[in-house]
Amino acid sequence: MKRLLTLLLTITLSALGIWADSQIDLNRYLKSYNSQMKAGQYLPAARSVAAAAKVCADARNYDGAFKLLSNADKTLAAHDITPDSMPSVYYITEKARFNIYRSIDNKASAAKVLSRMGTHAKKSGNKNIVGDMLFNEAQYYYAIGQNAKGDLCIARLIKQFDNSTDYKTADTAYRKLISKAVSANDAALVGHTYESYMQWSDSIEAITSNTELGKVKKEFAASQETIAEKDHAIKARTGWVVTFITLFVITLAALGVGALFYWRVIAKNRRMKKSVQAANAQSAAKSAILHNMSAQMKPALDKLDQENPSVKNLRGYIERVGELSDVENSEPRDIESLENINLEEFCREIADNVRPKLKPRVVMNLDGTRGYARIDSLEVSKILTHLLDNAARFTPEGGKITLAYRKRGAKSHQFIVTDSGPGIPEEERENLFTAFSKTCDLEDGDRLGLSICALRAEKINGTLTIDPAITNGASFVLTIHS
Repeated sequence: MKRLLTLLLTITLSALGIWADSQIDLNRYLKSYNSQMKAGQYLPAARSVAAAAKVCADARNYDGAFKLLSNADKTLAAHDITPDSMPSVYYITEKARFNIYRSIDNKASAAKVLSRMGTHAKKSGNKNIVGDMLFNEAQYYYAIGQNAKGDLCIARLIKQFDNSTDYKTADTAYRKLISKAVSANDAALVGHTYESYMQWSDSIEAITSNTELGKVKKEFAASQETIAEKDHAIKARTGWVVTFITLFVITLAALGVGALFYWRVIAKNRRMKKSVQAANAQSAAKSAILHNMSAQMKPALDKLDQENPSVKNLRGYIERVGELSDVENSEPRDIESLENINLEEFCREIADNVRPKLKPRVVMNLDGTRGYARIDSLEVSKILTHLLDNAARFTPEGGKITLAYRKRGAKSHQFIVTDSGPGIPEEERENLFTAFSKTCDLEDGDRLGLSICALRAEKINGTLTIDPAITNGASFVLTIHS
């Protein structure tokens, strides 16, 4: 009983192994077929689908095999590939059908497919395809007992090579034909082919008799062929050596150029680092000078008439210069300074602080300020307050000011302050956020506020820009990446 169970288990495992191997082969052939068809490689694609159909047929899945071949023909037609344009491709798929019909002993269907194979082979004009067609035709006729037709196919096949100067090729063709029949396990075809071969050999024996001269010529031809092969091999090896040396030299040159480029990049980076350090040092020195100047001028201003408008303007200017210096020297704000704020309450509070400064009938609106945002509320409040102060100052009676918020990403925020004032001339926009870029009358303002706001935006990982599309009035955009 144990032996029987062991035998059954062994048979089952073997069957499963064979099935798994065939499934792997099928998937491999289908993957090749799909990629080849997509790349327009129709002849290899036909061979792949024919191999896949054979795997199905070997597993007795004949319907699956025929469906594969039918779908392949439809796909070829969809790519405008017809039997007239590429007969060699259709010959391969028809041959696969022919082999399946033969395996299930469907002689009528095999005969029909064989006829189509003959048409495709003739149209192809390919000597190898015509020879393969004649071999399959002979095999079919011998299988159904029509030996005369089979012999005729063999004769036609050999006639392709059998001419006055090509007996060696004909002899080789006969031997290949016999070997092919043996591989196909077709005893009848082996017998008929061998018999035809012997008759053919006898018929040309007188012409190809082994005379001494013939032997010498053959030996000479063989030696010439050997010399040619060795010469070709030497040339090929020489070519490989030359190619290797050339590639080696190119590689060395590339490495040299790469090393030179690498050192140039390092040197450039060092120069850039020194330049940045020098610029930072100059900026720090400038800030220190401005801060010292501001501190030293305050005692002198305290001695002047504090009610004098010019003194007030000068004091405000000095304070603004000190503020610019302080912001410029401050460290960038870290993530710990961020807080989750209620946007509506935050923006309304800033707007309410500015409303008393509005001219008559000026309307201030909030837009899109609902929800929450994680930002540095203190710095953002200072920037927006200054922008709204400017808008209140320059927006005429009956005008409109808008404070809007837009979410630009998971961690990106925009605050937009728009007014209907006179706007900013085009020639002044380029240096609008650059401190001391233009001389000014302190009675008209110190022109440092926007520079300070731009610096504050930079310290909180943001930018302050003016929208170039807005010409009737001005629109400032504060973008923050938190």
